[in-house]
Amino acid sequence: MAADKHELLDKYEFKDNGASGWILERESLDALRDKVAEGEIDKIYIHSPDRLSRKSAHQMILLDEFEKAGVEVIFLDYKVENNPDSKLLLGMKGLLSERESTIIMERSRRGKLHRARKGCISVIGIASFGYKRVKHADREKTKFEINEEEAKIVKQLFMWIGQERISIREAIRRLKDMSIRTRTGKKVWRTIVIWKILRNTAHVGRAAFGKLKRVERISRKKSKQKVKNVSVYRTDEKSWIYIPVPKIVDEGLFNKVQKQLDENRKRARIQKRKEINLLQGLTICQNCKSTYSGVHHRDGEKTYSYYRCSSIVRITDDEEKCNNKLVRADMLEIAVWEKVKDVLKNPEMIKKEYQRRTSENKSDESLDKKLARREEQIKQGMKELMEDYYSKENVGEKQYISKEAFKETMKNLQERLKGIEEEKKKETNQKAVETGIKGIISSIKNFYSSIKSNLEQLDWGTKRGIIKALIGQINIGRDQVEVGFQIEEPAQDGGILNLYHCTTHYDKGAGGVCKVIFSFLTVVNVLPKTMQEVY
Repeated sequence: MAADKHELLDKYEFKDNGASGWILERESLDALRDKVAEGEIDKIYIHSPDRLSRKSAHQMILLDEFEKAGVEVIFLDYKVENNPDSKLLLGMKGLLSERESTIIMERSRRGKLHRARKGCISVIGIASFGYKRVKHADREKTKFEINEEEAKIVKQLFMWIGQERISIREAIRRLKDMSIRTRTGKKVWRTIVIWKILRNTAHVGRAAFGKLKRVERISRKKSKQKVKNVSVYRTDEKSWIYIPVPKIVDEGLFNKVQKQLDENRKRARIQKRKEINLLQGLTICQNCKSTYSGVHHRDGEKTYSYYRCSSIVRITDDEEKCNNKLVRADMLEIAVWEKVKDVLKNPEMIKKEYQRRTSENKSDESLDKKLARREEQIKQGMKELMEDYYSKENVGEKQYISKEAFKETMKNLQERLKGIEEEKKKETNQKAVETGIKGIISSIKNFYSSIKSNLEQLDWGTKRGIIKALIGQINIGRDQVEVGFQIEEPAQDGGILNLYHCTTHYDKGAGGVCKVIFSFLTVVNVLPKTMQEVY
């Protein structure tokens, strides 16, 4: 650049700042490409091709893009000329660089694995809470020493959970009251941080290596924002490699805490969350198709519950966050339960809805006659086509229907004929559906008569089961909520028993007992006009 007597302005300096060269979705690279597209850049100075991208295919894409924009690319260690040989050599250089980078990463992975098996603690980059890392020029002599100040907090946490059997949230409140801060200086400890401390086997002298694995990330939906290309997963404990470190707590207390954590989790799921989230697993955001989940907020002695789109609180992904509204849990659950009671009290509405739909699809001409007429027309067309193709006039130079045209036309006619056969089957199945709906109505009536006297006093589990048996999905939009009833055909074992089975096994669902035979939507109005109306 100095040789060319050019001056570099700060706004035209693009740095990756540690971003991986294996991907194209890099903030600085995107900014450079935008400037090129806008015609603000004439020359690009890059240290080497592998700084542009680690993948040779990506290098070719970018260089072609810059060339079409009339931008000259200058590498410090390689001169690019506008001829096929130079481009071929550049491509080969990119492939060699890509291979070299892959070999380095694999050697690094294998090297860490080898050192971990030898008991070298240097493979663990950051010391666990309660320890400090003592570096050494010889990596095998790197060690973890106990950080006395942090170790006191670790011991206190294990005593609280193991001896006093308190919850993690209670431990967090105590730490806050004692003005004990996190390693990074935060006043409030996060639940996951405490959980990791209590689950960490390093505190009993066994630091685990290989607990996490990086894999290529599969995005669940398209997003306008950039998305990380890897995900981190927890591996099976059997594959972990344990490295000895100084012990902070004894084995007995550690095992006691593990049992208490398991008990706390089980109690939280069964006694608290289940009783609050009546519609859990059924609510879907109509805006982004993510699930709506139950969230609880405590203000003093009072707890507020509501449903919100799960994409609102994404903190690990760079995907676009949804702006759909929050819904008060009590209002939504009451409104949905009222709709369910309407179906239980008046199951004939299912038949009326079905009749309304079928009447809309009916025309003056019966479907049977319409299908028969279309079938006859197609068969007649096939017959005439065959007669024309095999006629004496359709030979030699006078041939007006080629073999290819004949096969293609015949294939289309056969497909149309097959479609009519499918419609006939649907018409036959419609009679079976009508019979099934009669069975559904009878089953609901029998079930309702058995719970009618106790309908307003049903426990949470029975309510949840009935809702799961009758509702397939609840779509929460910005302006309204749609309750999608999914009526299922009774099994062969009878009416009340079948519906009772669906309600008492609500966690497993009724998929193996019933089959969906009819569904319809109904709307409930429970959404707030403004966010201030949530509470």
